[in-house]
Amino acid sequence: MRIKWVLCCLLFLVGFAFAENPSAKRILAGYEALRPSAKDLAMYRLDWEDSLDVALNRAIKENRPICMIIIHAKYGDITSGHC
Repeated sequence: MRIKWVLCCLLFLVGFAFAENPSAKRILAGYEALRPSAKDLAMYRLDWEDSLDVALNRAIKENRPICMIIIHAKYGDITSGHC
């Protein structure tokens, strides 16, 4: 019984050695090449304000510039991404 248990454990561990697939590395490399970098996604980390007054007060307090976006669409909303 002990030999069967040792063989079972050994086969289980050997299975991990052959689990690495070269095509998986190729797919992951393609994914990493297409994935936007943190620099490309920086705009989505901005903390938008809905009011110019609030934005001006924050800009003065935090010594930061303001990027003002005016949306002319009827249903535009920059905070939800519809503009």
